[in-house]
Amino acid sequence: MPYIAKPINAAQSATKLSKKSLSDPDFKTYLVKNGVDEASIPFQSWDIDTLTHTALFFHSDLAVAKEKLALTEHSIQLAEMKPSVGVGGSIGRSDRANGDINPMAYSLQIDIPFETTPKRAIKVEEAQQLAEISRLDAAEIAWNLRNQIRLDLINYHQHLRSIEVTQREVDIYQQLNTMLQKRLTVGMESGTNLSQYQLMLQKAQVQLRQLSGNTEYWVMKLAADTGLSYATFKSIPITPISNQEFKAELLEISTSQADTLQTEALIHRIDIRRALARYAAAESRLKLEVAKQIPDITLSPSYMFEFGDRIWSLGIGTLLNLLKQQPNFIKQAELLRSIEGAQFEALQESVIMQTNAAHTQYRNAQLNYAAAKESLSAQMKHAQQFNKQFDAGLIDRFQLTQMQLSLQLAEQAANSAQFEMLRQHALLENTLQRPLTDLRSMTQLQSQASTTTP
Repeated sequence: MPYIAKPINAAQSATKLSKKSLSDPDFKTYLVKNGVDEASIPFQSWDIDTLTHTALFFHSDLAVAKEKLALTEHSIQLAEMKPSVGVGGSIGRSDRANGDINPMAYSLQIDIPFETTPKRAIKVEEAQQLAEISRLDAAEIAWNLRNQIRLDLINYHQHLRSIEVTQREVDIYQQLNTMLQKRLTVGMESGTNLSQYQLMLQKAQVQLRQLSGNTEYWVMKLAADTGLSYATFKSIPITPISNQEFKAELLEISTSQADTLQTEALIHRIDIRRALARYAAAESRLKLEVAKQIPDITLSPSYMFEFGDRIWSLGIGTLLNLLKQQPNFIKQAELLRSIEGAQFEALQESVIMQTNAAHTQYRNAQLNYAAAKESLSAQMKHAQQFNKQFDAGLIDRFQLTQMQLSLQLAEQAANSAQFEMLRQHALLENTLQRPLTDLRSMTQLQSQASTTTP
């Protein structure tokens, strides 16, 4: 196979990155292969599913992981190869000082190696474990992309909701300031009270300007998550979030289910499975070093034509471990295996703490959201009472508008608590490294099984 040069051109590489397109035929083929309805291609809007599919195809981090995986899978083929047969020969010429019949001498030798222990099978086993590690590396990158997209999408929607709420807050402050200004003109209000509300209006306006200026940042963040250029990403809109999506995200977790969460994390997390694969690879390395105690044998049949004589011979060769080095290599492999075992146990302890912490934070976020909703509901009842009092002439419009401001602040607190709960939900999923909907389905199956068991 000839050598083919493939230099990297930085300018061409940058141009290639900027030309990633949603209309790429390979992208469409990938989507159909992964179960996406062909009628929905090309995408008309961005949601968690379309963003994830796009990232898994276009993001450069996953492309690097795929190349590393291809290398380790090729290493399996290399490990399966049998030892090469060697061929050697020589030629010589004599001055016939001893009266040789022929001055020429020729020889041909073939070296045929034979494994005395299944070293090749052990090497294949080790290569398979290393390939599994690479597959899990790619899977972890894919999961991290999905998790990052979910968090950024939650932050984006919270950002838009915050703009809406802050805009209403600014409008209410403006109404209050207008009314106070009129009251001050006729001597019904003090300048101190007006100054306080003017300051609150300025703070709300500054916050609104900052929020409005950061909108493009979150869009750029989502574009970077997918691996697309900003211009390409902006060509289709982001799907607005709905209350139904909030409901779909929520999952009440009982104490028994919390134990299930921990069990699932200790078994199915990608880093747990990768640690097991690393331990298995260390085990294979130890098996190989033990197998090397019995050296391989090489048979060397040869033919020589030596100064008129024809000579056939059969040689046998092997390595002599005169320095007793192999036990040292075995000890080293044992220590490496012990290290991998200790790291696995440490990882499991870490996963237990992470799962308990993530579950606690999610439950706290749920409780905070419930309290915020209760407070908002109370404020809404007060607002209804204020409206009735206003209609009856018992309070003036300034007092009614103040009540609207209190209601707006309660809505803002509920909004923040709601998105924080979604964020903690996503972080709990990331701790488990699997969707919580899988846990819900599994729990339902367990419940059905328990009710049908005699």
